[in-house]
Amino acid sequence: MAAMQNYPKMYGTVMQTGVVNPASCQDLIADGDSQPLLSNTGTPTATKMQASSNQQVEQLANSLLYGVVNAIRAIPTMYGYAVIIFSHHTFASFMPALSKLVIFSSAVHQLMFTLLSSMPFAIGQVQDAGLIFLSAMATSICNSLGDDVSPQAKVATTIVTIGIATASLGVCLVIMGRFKLAALASYLPMPVIGGYLAFIGVFCLYAGLALSTGLVVNDFSSMLHMFDDAHNLLLCAPGFLGGATLLLVSQNFKNPFALSTAIMIMPVLFFLVLAIGGISLEDARDNGWVDPVEKTASITDLFSLFDFSLVHWEQIPKQVVTWLGMVFIVAISSSLDVVAIEIDMGSKLNINHELKTVGWSNVVSGLLGGYTGSYIFGQTIFTCRSQTSSRIVGVCVILAEIAIVTVPVSVMSYVPRFFLAATLFFVAMDLMLEWLVLAYRKMCVREWAVVWLSFLAINLVSLDVGMLIGIGLAALNFLLSYVQVPVVDTRLECSHEMKRVVERTVISRKRGAIAHFEFRGFLFFASVVQILKSVQRGVYIRKTNGAGDESFLPTSSSMTVQCLDGSPAPNVNAEPTEYVVMDFTYVSGMDATAARGAFLILKKYCRTRGISIVFANVLPSICNLLLKNDVAEDESFYPTADSALEFCESHLTHDVGSSRTDSLESASFLLQRLMNEVGDSQSLEEIDQYFRRREVPVGYEFFHVAEPSTSFFLLANGQVSVCVDELGKAPPTNQMKMILPSAMFGEVEFFSRQRRHTTATATEPCTVFEMTRKQFDALQQQAPTLSIRLRDVIVQSMALSITSLTISASE
Repeated sequence: MAAMQNYPKMYGTVMQTGVVNPASCQDLIADGDSQPLLSNTGTPTATKMQASSNQQVEQLANSLLYGVVNAIRAIPTMYGYAVIIFSHHTFASFMPALSKLVIFSSAVHQLMFTLLSSMPFAIGQVQDAGLIFLSAMATSICNSLGDDVSPQAKVATTIVTIGIATASLGVCLVIMGRFKLAALASYLPMPVIGGYLAFIGVFCLYAGLALSTGLVVNDFSSMLHMFDDAHNLLLCAPGFLGGATLLLVSQNFKNPFALSTAIMIMPVLFFLVLAIGGISLEDARDNGWVDPVEKTASITDLFSLFDFSLVHWEQIPKQVVTWLGMVFIVAISSSLDVVAIEIDMGSKLNINHELKTVGWSNVVSGLLGGYTGSYIFGQTIFTCRSQTSSRIVGVCVILAEIAIVTVPVSVMSYVPRFFLAATLFFVAMDLMLEWLVLAYRKMCVREWAVVWLSFLAINLVSLDVGMLIGIGLAALNFLLSYVQVPVVDTRLECSHEMKRVVERTVISRKRGAIAHFEFRGFLFFASVVQILKSVQRGVYIRKTNGAGDESFLPTSSSMTVQCLDGSPAPNVNAEPTEYVVMDFTYVSGMDATAARGAFLILKKYCRTRGISIVFANVLPSICNLLLKNDVAEDESFYPTADSALEFCESHLTHDVGSSRTDSLESASFLLQRLMNEVGDSQSLEEIDQYFRRREVPVGYEFFHVAEPSTSFFLLANGQVSVCVDELGKAPPTNQMKMILPSAMFGEVEFFSRQRRHTTATATEPCTVFEMTRKQFDALQQQAPTLSIRLRDVIVQSMALSITSLTISASE
């Protein structure tokens, strides 16, 4: 759940949002990876066996180490979670047994994740996402039953109700995963989730204070009452400082062991201070630093809690509304944790499969009287980064938690209270700082206000009603944002629709490596699912098959691609995407949920695949939102879609040119690549003698309007601006196209024997290959077969130009 602070949220379907399919032309040629069939090195069998044995021992030791570290990080938190769930004063005398029940539930969750998850290193525990709902159920049951009902009956009713709620939650998650409905859990605005997370922070604060003092602290008034005694402030101070230290360590140290080390240092320092001061552990207990020695709960005591004869079954239906909210929140939390894990791993995960894993884990946990749980993002990534792909890690955590449940002593009687409280203070400060303070930097003022209002509504009213109020406020904020969108666009733009009279064959092929998406309308929290789905289906990534290909030209096996979401590509031989253009020309507004829930996650997906994203024609307010949420950098924005596309095209042609500099010095190579477009890969080397290589300076005019068309050109290096003007001049406002390397220009008028209707000017020093009409006539007479193959290329280029012009005119 902690991942929800730093990773985007996935939500619904857009209103008036459309996505243009990416262009499907091709050009870049990727060399296939090759690998030797036989190794020329040999190793004696005994040495190999010894090396393998040493490697297995090393992997086992590493897995055991990370298993112990994960147990150290998980177990103290479970004690705090028990205090949160059972915060009502009725449960005070039952806490030893209830705490062990929470730890046992965590062991069950870890067992299920170790068995079912596709990630062998996964850590799954009782999670904070559902804690507040469980706490609300427990408190509601105790208040509803009143003082006339015995504490034993209240406890039995509570744990049975929570178990049923957890198991039924699991069934819902399994169904959602089975029918691939994970996205349905995401129709919730980010500000409302932010308010809920901040509320979790408040509850963690209360629980930390309760652990530090041994008092019941479950609301604001009880917290104020606790501060009446100055000694309580002294007891809370080390835990608060410890939590602040953990927060600083987590934010400033990248080493995953840093946080675990900081956690373990706290009890060591405590006992060191006792030793230096000559203070006995008994004295520390008398002063409230350690819980008094008391009889711990046995396995029999845990079973005795489930006295079905004491259960008030009429209380279960009263928790349905709270349960529905828990289903949405846990589903969202689990989906986000999986997304955060796959982003950090750099490889795709099946979110629906992982949601089913979470579901089955909750089913089993609930049937055994346990509590809601899911992936623990931080610890899963911690283990993943260690490259420990072993389920032994999970087994170690299970054994450690089972040992805590079965051990005949109370851990709380031998460790300082502030040690366990510090982990709760850490979570409280992290969540509240992130959403109540720092969220101001990542969303507009009104959305930040919705976070605060949702937070206050949940605190002042109730959890379920408060979240409904938050959703209503988010909807109202959307309406206010939408009605402020201008209904009349007063911008004046030159007609870009006429600029494609001259289209370059090479760029048509390059567009296969460029995915161009056009969005429309107001992008808000209900837009996210469609944006994610459409863009991922339109971005192609290479699917490696393991076998190399030594051929220069790609084959169907070496060039096989799939969509970014892992689904099959419509054309398996399409070019892998290298650039994505997000066109916001027709976007009138966007909220923070869409920015983080769609575009931030797409940026992370693409970055792991080496795909660059640029944005075109973005409104200043949207630009600011994208920058604040780390979706884009300043250099990622372009004034028009055309300038963004030209940037991508120029980089693609530059990449090809830099790796094929020598080849681009011949016309035959350029024509060879154009011939490949129509499936002919025969040699064209003999045609070089019919082209004249020319070097021209900046400003050189190849031809101008109304002059006879006596030649056409292939551009090897540099850039050429093609403009149209009836007077024969070429002002910048009339620029139709910027010709980049590997392109052909002037061929339409040449073969149609018309006068020029455009002007072509070099905007930088250029290398071109020119074929005059005299040379073309000679080619027809001396090499008719070669002439026919050349005509195929020219016809293809002209067809693309005419098609582009027709499309532009229809637009």
